[in-house]
Parts: sequence; structure tokens; C-alpha cells
Amino acid sequence: MNKLAWLFAGCFIIILSPLLLASCVSEPSSASARTLSATSEISQLLQKKKQIEDALAMGSPGSLERVLELTQEGASIPESDSKAYAWLAYEMARLVYPEISADLPSINITPPDTNLVKAFIDARNGKISTAITDSGPLYELFPSLVIFRLKTPAASGAALTALERYSRFAQASALAELVRGLALERSGDLGAALSAYTRAESLAPDCYPASMGRARIFLEQSKGQAALDALASLGSSLNDNSQVKRLRALALYQEKRWDEAWPLVTAVLLADPMDSKFLLIRAHMLVERGEYKQAAPLLDAYASLNPGDRLYIMLRARSSFENAKDRKAAIAALKTGMQKYPDDTEMMGYGAELMWGGDKEEKQEAVRIADRLLSLDPDNPKAIRVLLSSSLAEGDNEKAASIADRIQSSGIIFTDYEALYKAYYRAGRLTEAAKMAEKWRTKEPSSEPAAIASVTVLLDSGKKQEAAQLIGRLLAIKGSSSYRSSLYWLQSRTQGNDEAVLSSLRSALVENGMNIDALAAISDFYIKKEDYQKARFYLKQAISIAPDRPDIASQRDKLLQQGLAFP
Repeated sequence: MNKLAWLFAGCFIIILSPLLLASCVSEPSSASARTLSATSEISQLLQKKKQIEDALAMGSPGSLERVLELTQEGASIPESDSKAYAWLAYEMARLVYPEISADLPSINITPPDTNLVKAFIDARNGKISTAITDSGPLYELFPSLVIFRLKTPAASGAALTALERYSRFAQASALAELVRGLALERSGDLGAALSAYTRAESLAPDCYPASMGRARIFLEQSKGQAALDALASLGSSLNDNSQVKRLRALALYQEKRWDEAWPLVTAVLLADPMDSKFLLIRAHMLVERGEYKQAAPLLDAYASLNPGDRLYIMLRARSSFENAKDRKAAIAALKTGMQKYPDDTEMMGYGAELMWGGDKEEKQEAVRIADRLLSLDPDNPKAIRVLLSSSLAEGDNEKAASIADRIQSSGIIFTDYEALYKAYYRAGRLTEAAKMAEKWRTKEPSSEPAAIASVTVLLDSGKKQEAAQLIGRLLAIKGSSSYRSSLYWLQSRTQGNDEAVLSSLRSALVENGMNIDALAAISDFYIKKEDYQKARFYLKQAISIAPDRPDIASQRDKLLQQGLAFP
């Protein structure tokens, strides 16, 4: 828009009218010549005015510059018309494209007194009006420009009505499509608005508000990458524009491109420290980074503005649990949130997950939430995890295995292989259990419970040699005493003679004297050897740890039958 600035920095360039030009040339030699000359001049005048009005109607930055060029090319239109068109182009640019024309100087002149200028001024001043009967395209288009001054439903309706009248001229106009897009967007018809913005861009790629409009709609549809693509068409001159920065920050935030979004979010807040939307966004990004102390004052500030906001509630819950380890406060926040947003699956999933870690009553509530969550989102991993854990805790192994089957057949991403292993193993489905144990070890190579599970399922499947080889490899690697003790106990089950069995069990107890499985096994070993005193010695230790365990109770009964007493 530099040409606009150049033109209006000083006075209007005076363009001579055809009549003035006629006085400077020799008179035609005949009446016929004069008639032909006048007809030609009128034709040129009408052609030039149509070119200018078509460019005004297109209404893009480039076409408005073209208006200025046309008013200065030749001298086929009156000075008053030339000034009117130039003034309209200049003021339209200031109204429609403030981001690139805000620095243009004001025009310290009275605009030409024409009906066309009056129609534009009415719209620019926020006056809802209709065109003069049987007037031209611009008279129908200009009333729609009221939408740039007023954001009311009445203004949107008036703009759409004006565009309906304008459409009878079948004249291409990027400005008309831009106005249509704005009116439809404000009316909530995002699909139709997106189509209008797209048409505006196709008619005039430099109609950047249409690109920004598309970006806004994509953001409303949670399509952050599409919004970034729409903004990519903007010229570099708009990179520092506050609205463009805001849109780009929101798009990057939606895409969870935190590092790229951070400086833009900061810039928006530096310009407006009380921008509530971006206060919450910055708090969210800080929580994602684990910087809870820095997020706290932002959340406190937002609480005074909109404590019922969904994201705010989630961030409060996360900060309470992940930072302060205050599970009760987190659950209290989530209960409030679930009352306000009863169908919010993310909030329900987090709530069920936290409640499952509580007492019996909270666990029951977690199961109720998980059941309802699955009715809304049949493949929700958190709901499935809670229900699987509940089935395992209740000892309903068939139900647990059924849930595991559902996970496997649905193809959802569920990486709690420990739970899946337990479901299949306890249901006696050793083939599936072995597969889950292998996936568990692959996911967590250093997991000691995963290694124990792999050995256990091999043994229960009758694969003693494979189990023995795996135990040998695992014992060659350092591990915790309890882990190594369990491996030695499992090794005893692979041994081929009594001496080796007893050696493995003793090694298990050397590593961990409280290994209940090893104590029970060595007691049973001596019972079979009818060495009841030694059996009693080890069984007493086992009873002190787990007196109600069935195998231990059975061994106690056998020893009681042999006359051995227990305190």
C-alpha cells in the first residue's frame, strides 16, 4: 500500500477533465468530426470508470492500488470523479486492511459529495442502510462494509442481505467473499464461512484477512496444522502483526509444538499481560514442562477470571497431584469439573485413574466413571485400565481375560503389558500370557517383575530347559536381592535332583530370608523327606509372614498330624 501513502501524503493530483483537454486542441473541421470525438470520449470515460469500479469492487490490496494507478493514467475522467475514486480506495484500505494501512496519513480534506461516497461513509460509520433503487454494484456492496465497524448480529444480517442484492450483478469480488465469510463466521456457520474465505483467496491471493479467517476457523475445529498452512500464505510484512502472532501461537499450541509456541505466547502476553486465554495457555505449557511453581501465579490470576474453565480445572488437578502429591485436592477439582462437564472424556479418564488409587469407596466410584466413560469412548485406555485392574483385584480372572481380548482385538494403543500378562496368566491362558510377558520385557528391558513373569510362564508351560537358560542369563546380571532370590526359587523348579533343588532354595534364602515362596518350598522339600523338624523350622518363618496362604496352611496341617506343635 505504499502507493496509497505516496498519493495522499500531499494533495490529490489534479487530473484534467476531457472538457479542459478539448479547449487546448484545435476545433474539429466539421460537426460530424465533433460528434465522433465526443462519442469516443464518452466511450473512453465509461470504459475507464468501469475499470476503476471493477477494481474497487474486487477490493483487494492490489486492486485498490490499481484504482490509484487508473485515476492517474491519462485524463479521460473528470477531476471530481478521480478524487472520489482515489479517496474511496484509500479509505477502503484503511477500513478493510488496517494491518498494512494503519500508518497511512489521514486525508485532511472533505471527501467529494457523491452518492457513492455517502454510501461508503454510512457503512464506515456503522450505519446500517440499503442501496439506492436500481443503483450499480458498488452501491450494493458498500452497505455490507458495515461489518468492519459493527460486530452485532444485526450488522452480520445486513451485510448478508446486501451481498444477496450485490450477487445479481454476477461481478467477482474478493471483498464481497471476505465480508460474507466474516458475517457467516460471526453467525456460527463455520463451514460456509470457510468456503467464502477460500473463494476470496482464490479471487485475490493478497486478500490476507481471508487467510486469517480460514486460520481462525481451523483453530475452532482444532486443526492446528491446517491453520498454520493458511497463515503460511501471508507475506513477511505481516509476521510482526499482533493478530497474526496470536493466531500462529494458538496453532502451534494446538499442535503441541511447545518450543515454537513459547516465544509467540510470550510476545502476546507482553503486549497484553491480562489476556486471559494466553494466561491459561502459558500456565498449561509450564505444567507440561513440569514448572509448577511458575504456573501457580498464572493459575491464581486466571481463577479470578473464569474458575469454571475446563482447562483451568484440569491444570489445577494436575498441579495438585503431580506437584503437591495432593490426590484429594486433585480429585475434588475433578469432581467439580465432571459436574460441569459431564461428558468430558479426558476429565473422566483422569478422575477414574486417580480415584482408583484411593480407598474402597473411591475405587467403586472409579469403576462407575470408567463404565460410563466406555459408553462415550469405547476404546478409552484409561477406562479400560481401571476396569482391568478392578477385575484383577476382585479375582474375576475370566472377566479380566475378556477385557484383555477386547484390547487386543480393538487395536487401541494399550501398553500396560503387566496387567495384560496377569489377566491371561491368572486365567490359565499361558500362550497369550507368554506373548504379553515378552512385550513387557521389550518395553521395559530392566524391569525385574517382567523378567520374573517371563520365567514363570515358561515354567508353567512345561518349558523347563528354556526357563533354566533364561534364569542363567538373568542371574549373570546384577539385580536387587529380592529379584535374585525369586530367580533362585524359580531355578529350583528346573533342577533335576534333590541336591540341586536344595542348593537353589538355600541361595534364594541367602539373598532374601523373607522369600515366602522359597520358605514354603524348602519346608515342603523336608516334609517329603520326612525331616519334620527342619520342615517345621522353615514353616514357622513362613507362617509368621503369610499364615493364611493355602499351601502354608496345608503344610502346617501335615506337621500337626505328625505331632509337631506351632505357637
